[in-house]
Amino acid sequence: MKGILLISHGEMAKGMMNSISLFFGDLKQLDYLCLKKEDNPDQFHDLMKEKINQLNSGDGVIILADILGGTPCNQAAYLVNEDIIVLTGMNLGMLIAIMSSRQGKTIDIDMVLDDGKTGINCLNDLLGVKR
Repeated sequence: MKGILLISHGEMAKGMMNSISLFFGDLKQLDYLCLKKEDNPDQFHDLMKEKINQLNSGDGVIILADILGGTPCNQAAYLVNEDIIVLTGMNLGMLIAIMSSRQGKTIDIDMVLDDGKTGINCLNDLLGVKR
């Protein structure tokens, strides 16, 4: 089973972990790392490597980062390889898709990205209400 690491500025990753626990009781091989104001990039990088090593049971790790180009994502970029996949623009739809599909053998990264994008809408437009 692939490990999952949530990374973000501030407490977003922790909140995502809390939210996903409402949908999935079993949170094996799932962890988070939050960049705090006082952290420097090198410390964050070292902590991320430790978390990846703990999460990787041999099937690799998927990292969900809050935003492309931010410090968490930039530090994760140094770790990208065949076993470590980094997805940016983390949202709950993406995490639900990963958690659901990893119960099987493979995770369709394109489907995860599509699920994340599909969940971004203006409800007014969907309901036909003027904005």
